Amino acid sequence: MTAVHAVEDLIKNDVDHPRELEREAPYRAYLFGYLRMYRGDHRVTLESSRKKGLHILLWFLLNPGKPCSADQFVDTLWPETEPDKAIRGFDVNMHVLKRLLEPELGPRERSSFIQHHANRVYTFESADLWWTDVADLELLFRRGHAYDIAGDVARALFYYRRVSGYVSQGPLLDGESSSWLERYRHKYALMCSQALTRLMQIDIDSGTDEELLETAYQMLRLERYNQLATKVIIEVSLRQGNRRRAARRLEAFCEVVQRDLGMRLPKEFVELRHQLLGTPIRCGGPSHQATNLQAR
Repeated sequence: MTAVHAVEDLIKNDVDHPRELEREAPYRAYLFGYLRMYRGDHRVTLESSRKKGLHILLWFLLNPGKPCSADQFVDTLWPETEPDKAIRGFDVNMHVLKRLLEPELGPRERSSFIQHHANRVYTFESADLWWTDVADLELLFRRGHAYDIAGDVARALFYYRRVSGYVSQGPLLDGESSSWLERYRHKYALMCSQALTRLMQIDIDSGTDEELLETAYQMLRLERYNQLATKVIIEVSLRQGNRRRAARRLEAFCEVVQRDLGMRLPKEFVELRHQLLGTPIRCGGPSHQATNLQAR
């Protein structure tokens, strides 16, 4: 599919503005930062809910339409519990979850969302009833990328900036330490990183210094060792005549790279430091230079 066809297909299938999708959905769940969920205008009380039941819901919201068996849920959420006890715990939590989402359900009524298939396989069929910020992020990134490859820079910038706004919301499900969430945190952090990188690349050619700095600082919040963001801040600071800020940022970068990573600086930063401060840098650590300074 060509870039033009990709955008035409996107416009044909994704016609609604993202804000309309959020406003019209009967259920809304916000997973970045701390979990919040709404049914219409009313916030759903989650504090008294069973923790494992909430984790089943989180898995469903992160994987809408994807089948998962009871055994797979047990392996993910009860990895250290005896199997029979874990299955009983799953059944109780699934029942409580259905009542949490739809308090009006009768004893034998089917859930509108949680579908039970053969062999104890479950899916979460949210359709147009649910809006989540993680699905919104994916939609924004998909639209931004499609417009980007088609050369529609103005629209690409709009969607990439909307993606970048999620960085300030905090990590996915901040406060939750369960290991199964890490792959999802990495997935969405990568989307934000890619959007921020393209924003900086585009703004270097056509944006304002204020936009460049805003995006660069957002990137450093996500990846404290990001080379492009650090270089942008230094170069914009020099362009604005603020050598002190440029020197402070460069020195901080040099220190954390060598102290935290034990690596040599990339050549361009060695030269930049010598140019800015007039002193050669003494690089400790291994003899190889840092080629990937992403935070782990």
